[in-house]
Amino acid sequence: MDGLFALPAYAKILFSFLGILLLNRFGAPLGVAILTFALLLTAWTGTGWKGFLYQAETFIQPQNALLPPIILLLLFFSDSLKRTGRMDRTIAGLKDWLRKKHIIIAGLPALVGLLPMPAGALFSAPFVAAMDEEKELVPPRKVAINYWFRHIWEYWWPLYPGVILAMQYAGLPVLTYFLIQVPFTAAAILGGYLFILRGIGKGKGKREGEGNSRENSVWDPRAVFAAILPIGILVLVSILGSALLPPLGVKGTLANLVAMLAGLILALIASFAGRADVFRPALSIFGKKEIWLMFVLVLGIQAFSAALLCPLDAAGGTLVTGMRDELVRTGIPLITIVMVIPFISGAVTGVAFGFVGASFPIVFALLGPDPSLAVAAATTSFAYTFGYMGMMLSPMHACFVVTAEYFHTPIYGAYRYLLGPAAVMLATAGVLSAAWYFLL
Repeated sequence: MDGLFALPAYAKILFSFLGILLLNRFGAPLGVAILTFALLLTAWTGTGWKGFLYQAETFIQPQNALLPPIILLLLFFSDSLKRTGRMDRTIAGLKDWLRKKHIIIAGLPALVGLLPMPAGALFSAPFVAAMDEEKELVPPRKVAINYWFRHIWEYWWPLYPGVILAMQYAGLPVLTYFLIQVPFTAAAILGGYLFILRGIGKGKGKREGEGNSRENSVWDPRAVFAAILPIGILVLVSILGSALLPPLGVKGTLANLVAMLAGLILALIASFAGRADVFRPALSIFGKKEIWLMFVLVLGIQAFSAALLCPLDAAGGTLVTGMRDELVRTGIPLITIVMVIPFISGAVTGVAFGFVGASFPIVFALLGPDPSLAVAAATTSFAYTFGYMGMMLSPMHACFVVTAEYFHTPIYGAYRYLLGPAAVMLATAGVLSAAWYFLL
């Protein structure tokens, strides 16, 4: 028994990940699997009741307490768009305008991705589902489309906290950071097209008499605008609130959540405007089992995060810092550490802010004081992309798990579509990092 508690932090975390995937594979809801191993991992740390108390206390922190109701309201909002016909009108208008299924089905999650929001892929998932009315795509592929293209901007888009934190640790000028990171968005689009989108809509799903020109239909921007007005309200209020709340003392993630909650309430009012008759039937969504499994899923992710961040000793060490220190002590080459520590940190935390905060201080400390611009730029691109791919492949990433839950498919099925784009990103990181090192 003592041997189990003495295992290294990375072994405990790895076994927990495998346990979650296996439990889900054998039929347990993903939220139940994550919550189960969150509790087991807490017991495994040896912190006793203090560990479980720390977990319980995290649920009442404002930013954590707000997340589950926001997820429920997001689901309610998506359902309201269907019931009021706004989603169908939006999809029909975009089809009349663009005509390319693969552009629309990837473009909608990408547009939503410009707005940082917790589990934001859940917001775009209904549009991806609505675009596949011919049932051309298997659920794991729809998960990959929604998830991957939702996250093509976070390498450099300044609204994301992880980007701001990365710039801070790297010490790069803002313009320099943008210039070295923007190409990764292009690489993400290319990788997503090659391994996820290619072949979609070719010779399938066209209605009889439907051609490639726009002559058969009329693009009515006013109709589409009226249909997407609630979405516009949600986006605008979320952005304005995130900018205006910090000077008032509400900062960080809490500001984003409060702004999003306000935006959701106003968006719901706009969505049901003129269609009050569907409001009461729409409330039936809260009687569905799937909704409450999503609720458990969010709680499970929060509990697992708390297990990873629970202080293990008086010095404040955690499983994450322990894993990081174990890897550093192995004496492996510096370039391997720059790859491995961010990647594992991304897989463990499931968020960009988390992997940057956990790995970048170590990575840049290993470079020594005042690294050159070339070294700092090359290291930033290399470490960030490896960390980001760890995050994208992580079963702890909220967007990943809620998208899989939405499409009623296990997350492991989506990996066959995600591994190819991830390989493209890692190869791009190697090429571009070498370019920044020799050119700057």
